[in-house]
Amino acid sequence: MGSTGRGGGDQVTELLEGIVEVRTGTDGRPVAVRNGSVWRRVAEVVNTWRVETDWWRIPVCRDYVRCLLNDGDCVDLYRDLETGEWHRERRYD
Repeated sequence: MGSTGRGGGDQVTELLEGIVEVRTGTDGRPVAVRNGSVWRRVAEVVNTWRVETDWWRIPVCRDYVRCLLNDGDCVDLYRDLETGEWHRERRYD
């Protein structure tokens, strides 16, 4: 029987959407993410990857980052390479 919550067991994902304000370091990686009126510090960038697809129709070019925040949340963000805007993608439990 699997347990729930942060102690172990099945991981839950919350899909997010919308533009988010992100502060980046000199290397272009996020160092802080704004959540409402509160800035949350990025403790670690865990993974990065690029998605380039549908170039023959409407191109999608995004740089994704998985960030561990200082409060323990783990979130995926992406930067749209066409507009330069940062977006929220998902939060892991």
